[in-house]
Amino acid sequence: MVAAVIPAYNEEENIQSVLDNLAHLLSLDLIIPVLNGCTDCTRDIVLAHPLAARTKLIDDPLPLGIDVPRSRGALFALNMGADAVLFVDGDLQGNYTFCLEQLICETLHHNCDLALTNCYPYIGFRSDTARSVLHYREKLNRKLGIFSTIGLATPSHGPHCVSRRLLSTVGTACLSIPPLMLAKAAQAHLTIRVAARLSANQWKSAERGDIHNQKIADTIIGDCIEAMQYLNHEPRTREEKGVRYLGYRTPKQLI
Repeated sequence: MVAAVIPAYNEEENIQSVLDNLAHLLSLDLIIPVLNGCTDCTRDIVLAHPLAARTKLIDDPLPLGIDVPRSRGALFALNMGADAVLFVDGDLQGNYTFCLEQLICETLHHNCDLALTNCYPYIGFRSDTARSVLHYREKLNRKLGIFSTIGLATPSHGPHCVSRRLLSTVGTACLSIPPLMLAKAAQAHLTIRVAARLSANQWKSAERGDIHNQKIADTIIGDCIEAMQYLNHEPRTREEKGVRYLGYRTPKQLI
């Protein structure tokens, strides 16, 4: 069985497009939208979609925090017997069905435990913020010994698919911090590959402003630092050179 987890926070303008992309996947058995404290019409749109018959909705009235819905959805999918779990953010726009098909195929038919999307093919110009994020992603992937295989790819960015074996091996809690999940999967010698390539020019997440973008950057940088601290058996402080990168994380998540 293949399940798709869709974390969503007030995505009434985008969730229809996400569901439409999923509707073309013949191998998809179960859709699990995880509504993260939504106060808009996201729930109504999900339940009115033709996929509603294959949908199990998780509707949390209060925001769980960034990436936490991935863990909630993954645990539900695991308990439902899923062999592969696809993750698609609720704010993705554009046509990316083919990308999703490739991720599922790699996981189900090519013995892959973590199938990633490369969202960063060659780009001529990158902002300082983007360069900082990519620097830490590269640093982590090199430390894990997988940079030559996956480059800058990460479960933090872009659709990806995981096997039941991965969820059973590393647990579902670490999916709330995607680079930590990546680190644990590599440490367990699970199979990690780039299965799809999709330039950010082909689709983009909903624009939310510079403040949000910086907080997302700090979240991902902090996640990478935390994953490296885990590998080094150090306290997971998310701090480097006197700077603590919390982003959207809260101190109580640092356990």
